[in-house]
Amino acid sequence: MKKLIILTTIFLLLLLPTPLIAEEASESGNSNLTDKIKEKLQETTEKGFDNIKKEIVNKSKTPKRKAFIGKIKSINQSNLTLEYKSQIFNITLNENTNIVKSSGKKTISVDDLNIDDFVIAMGFVSPDAENLIAHRILLISIPKPSISRQLLNGKINEIDGNKVSIDSKSLVVTGKTNLKIKDIEDPKVEDLRLDDSLFAIVTMSQNGDIQTVKQILVLPGKNNPASIEPTNLPAQASATESAEATDSAFRVYP
Repeated sequence: MKKLIILTTIFLLLLLPTPLIAEEASESGNSNLTDKIKEKLQETTEKGFDNIKKEIVNKSKTPKRKAFIGKIKSINQSNLTLEYKSQIFNITLNENTNIVKSSGKKTISVDDLNIDDFVIAMGFVSPDAENLIAHRILLISIPKPSISRQLLNGKINEIDGNKVSIDSKSLVVTGKTNLKIKDIEDPKVEDLRLDDSLFAIVTMSQNGDIQTVKQILVLPGKNNPASIEPTNLPAQASATESAEATDSAFRVYP
């Protein structure tokens, strides 16, 4: 009986198509290969993420190059405190800090620095610290503020010597002021009258005060004799000359 079963099994195996057996073996092999590739990719990806994380952490801990400017408020052999626009910056000095005077690029020592000197401190700041570790200190002159210019205009409401007021703003006319009054040659402050229309180019201080009066153009008002047209000229000629004079007066502005 057992021999019959064994013979039957062998007979059935011989009847099965050979390609089907090979296909099953191939599918099994491909499945194993795919699993191995997946495992390798996963392992590589995990290692890649770990390397990226390490690189990001290392970069975040790397000191960054920076520069601070300001007036010296306190000073000793190892530290400087700078103030700029109401902000305080702490500077650490060490034996490698190079201190230079900008005029002539002369190397100096900490003892040559004084309170209220204006410096540029260059160096590195660590992410976990606020102090700048100075590699170089440059002593320079205090920068001059940029000139702010404005155009003011209004009716003259007060004249006091060489002071002229418009809209509660006083303008001081000096020898350096370029004064132009329409229809008046070689004009002076004495030629101005109340209610004349005044246009002025001025420079302003940091506090918003008028610093200098560069140019003034005045169009005479009803109280100024210069506003009265001559009556002995033809009407057409008078109008033409008046228009030309007005255009010429406004050309004093760039």
